[in-house]
Order: sequence, then C-alpha cells, then structure tokens
Amino acid sequence: MRQSNSKGLTLVELLVVIAIIGLLIALLLPAVQAAREAARKTHCQNNLKQTALALHAFHNANNNLPSPYNGTSLLYPIEEPDLFHMHSWRAALLPYVEQSALHNSIDWHALATDQVNESVATTVVSPYICPSGASPSESMGWGMRHEWQSRDDKYQAVRSDYDGLAGIYVFFEVPPFGNLWGNPKYIRWSIWGSPTFAGNQFTGTEIRVPARFDVGTLEGGLASYRAGKFNEVTDGLSNTIMVVERGGRPFHMVDGRPKVTDDDPAADYGGQVGWSASAPFYWRLNWPDVGINRDNESGIYSDHVGGAYVALADGSATFLSESTDIATLVKMIGPTDGEQ
Repeated sequence: MRQSNSKGLTLVELLVVIAIIGLLIALLLPAVQAAREAARKTHCQNNLKQTALALHAFHNANNNLPSPYNGTSLLYPIEEPDLFHMHSWRAALLPYVEQSALHNSIDWHALATDQVNESVATTVVSPYICPSGASPSESMGWGMRHEWQSRDDKYQAVRSDYDGLAGIYVFFEVPPFGNLWGNPKYIRWSIWGSPTFAGNQFTGTEIRVPARFDVGTLEGGLASYRAGKFNEVTDGLSNTIMVVERGGRPFHMVDGRPKVTDDDPAADYGGQVGWSASAPFYWRLNWPDVGINRDNESGIYSDHVGGAYVALADGSATFLSESTDIATLVKMIGPTDGEQ
C-alpha cells in the first residue's frame, strides 16, 4: 500500500492563521469605518450646498430669503409659544429642493402642528438629513399641538439636521447687568433678517428701558419679521454663515452625550424637533459661551468628529473646527458688522 505524505494544519498553525486574520480585520475595520464616515461627510456637505443653492433660487424668485415664520392663521403680534407652530423656512423651500408635491400638500392656513399637516411632519426630506445621524424614520421626536390640553396631545415629527440661526449673543461671559438674555440689544442678527418686538420694552436694536431688566423681551410678542436679503450683506457672501448643522435631535446632546437629568431622564430636546415647524428665537440663537459641537440646543452641532459643516451665503459649504472661537462665529454670523 502506498503511504500518503500529506499533512493537515496543526493546532498551533491554525491558531496562528486565526490570529493573523483577526489582526487584518482589526487593521482594516477602522479604515473601512473612516471611509464610510468620509462618504457621509461628503454627503452632508452636498446637502448643505443643495440647500444653499435652493435658498438662492428662492431669493431670485422672491427677492428675499424665506421667513422662518410662515402661515396665515396667527396674526401679529405673535406670542412666543405660538412660534413653535408656524411653518418653517424649510417648508417654504420645498419646491426648490425638488419637493413641490409635498409643498402643495401643506395646508398653509392651518398650523404646521395641526393634525391636518401631520403627514407632512412625518415625511423624511432627505436633503435636510445628515447621513451621519440616526435613521430619521426610526428616531423621530415628539412635538405638541398648538391647543395643548394634556401630555397625550402630541404628535411625532421627523427632524432636520440643518437650521438657519437667527443670530448670536455678543456678550461672552456674564450679562452686563441683570438678566438680559432676552434683550435684543445684545444679539447680532443673522442673514435671515430682523424681528421687531411688541410692548414697552425693546424694539429691534434700539433700547427702550423697561421697568425691570429681568423680563425676557424675546418672550414677548413678535410684532413683525423682515426677511433677509443678499444685497444687505456688507461683509461678503463668502464670509457669512447662512445654514448650520444642528444634529443630535430628538435628544439634547452635550459634548457628544445625551444630557440626562432628573427633570429630563429621556434627554428630550427642549426646542422644536420637527423640520416643518418653526421655533422661537430662544432656540434659534447661538449662545455666547457655546462653541461648535458643545450643545445642540444652543449652538452649531454635528455628528461628525472634530467640527461641523456650515453653508455660506455664496452657496458653498465648509467645515468649521471645534476649535473655532466664539468671536469668529460672531463675525461669520453677523452679515453687516464690518468684520470679515
């Protein structure tokens, strides 16, 4: 009989092969993940470019940017709680991001949070979603109806990861005196336009001294809103921020983690989650001590490592590092401050 000289792998050799395969996987997996995140970042940047170009098309057709507050069922002056329920600038922009059918399905006479517009609020609009975030259809947030009667009087809404900041506070540490967080004198309004507030407090940027300084004027009535125009930007369109990332919703995110507290164990985002509804000024301002990727309730925030994308008013999109200081953000958000 002929004796076979073939041999199988010994146990030691098999373990060595497995170890080598494991090492290769360990080396390749981060590279694959990095490549996927790079692709997602490119997609996100393209979303912002598409949105910026759509805003230019809207401006060409209307001679101004869309108002953050659209709809006719609420009359001016509009109280702060009502500003949660009007149609957002993203809803007005729909025809310019190839969503004319969705735009035409909106009942503009009803509020954005009315039940008749619920199907709109639960529709995913892909240009408004950053691919680095959670699935928009699986991670929806809660909004409440305008005539809120109980904790059950709410609806689900799809988020947007992009927003137009109304402005930025220009004091960097402690308010100059008293509680002036709602005083427009200390806000630099953005390219989106400027509001006028009703009452005997402050109007625009002209101070009218009230009886008490601890009354938040942004919480008063919105008397009017003048939409922004490109020809009013004196700092240059390429130096002015138009749209920013506001990721992480429907959760309140701080430094990359949900902010869980005794009062908010689910870390719910406090402002408006849904893309189709508007938000009060309080939730649309960059706070004076909040840099990039610090807090998604009060600043620019993304699911990217190291920074966030912003769309500039010239139609481009750029990545701002987390090391960008507040003074630089003030210059970039303010369109007419003479600082470039």
